[in-house]
Amino acid sequence: MKHFCNLLVACLFALAVFLAPSPTTAFQQESVRQSMLVTTAWLQEHLNDPTLVIVHVGNNRREYRDGHIQGARFLWTQALAYSDPDLTLELPSKTQADSVLRKLGISGKNRIILCFDGSNVTPTTRIFFTLDYFGLGDRVSMLDGGLDAWKSEGRLVVTEVPAAVAGSFVPAPKPNLVATADWLMDNLDNTKISIVDARAAQYYLGSGGGMPRPGHIPNAVSIPFSSLLDSTNRLKDPVSLKHIFQQAGVKDGSRVISYCHIGQQASLVYFAARYLGYEARLYDGSFEEWSGRKDLPLVNPAAAGSPKK
Repeated sequence: MKHFCNLLVACLFALAVFLAPSPTTAFQQESVRQSMLVTTAWLQEHLNDPTLVIVHVGNNRREYRDGHIQGARFLWTQALAYSDPDLTLELPSKTQADSVLRKLGISGKNRIILCFDGSNVTPTTRIFFTLDYFGLGDRVSMLDGGLDAWKSEGRLVVTEVPAAVAGSFVPAPKPNLVATADWLMDNLDNTKISIVDARAAQYYLGSGGGMPRPGHIPNAVSIPFSSLLDSTNRLKDPVSLKHIFQQAGVKDGSRVISYCHIGQQASLVYFAARYLGYEARLYDGSFEEWSGRKDLPLVNPAAAGSPKK
């Protein structure tokens, strides 16, 4: 009988351990956060690491030549994008991505640090999303606060342009990171996903212009991209970010699908969602596509008595 009791206690203990939340979950997520976002102090410490590739994301090469972090390589904000007469800022082809990544000198063992200049946070998170899509996500980080944070601390900037050495990384697209209009249409009532509108609130409410039809995608919640940053263009802390997502109605375990005007601002919501541990996708066509297709429903709070069109 004593043996049976001991066996029963052991079984119950094993069951409790099995059912309990994994004690490493928080640690693992913190590791993900540290891999996605690095501080100026961390970058200074690792500046001479030969496996590090610092990518300066900017609107023009002139500002890069005026001063950048030692060893940083310039990447135009639009270099990894494709546009046509219907849609702006779509994911590039594998061939285009391969060409850009080779010119940047990116190979299989590199860790990539994205550094934005000025307020180019969302163009940089768009680059993060694109690199994630092409299979580099676990090796790409963003410098928190960008070049302005680096310079504000008196850290060295240089004007020398590093010699270009061709890389060898082969892009491997991950289609599961992208949501399409038809997929969203089929999942509008799916309680396991949270559709997040990253535009400023007036566009979500239908009072902003610039698109064929104003309003937002049905069942979408509003998290303006700017609410995720502090006044110095640093990402807010995890507790504050989680509160913003929860206040908007994003539940734990939800799959976050973000969109905006053309898919740039939404990439910051994508980044923050990944940072918090959500599974994330980005609707690449965004509201430019959705509002332009009259077969797709939308909600326009500004149109009294006509919530859906």
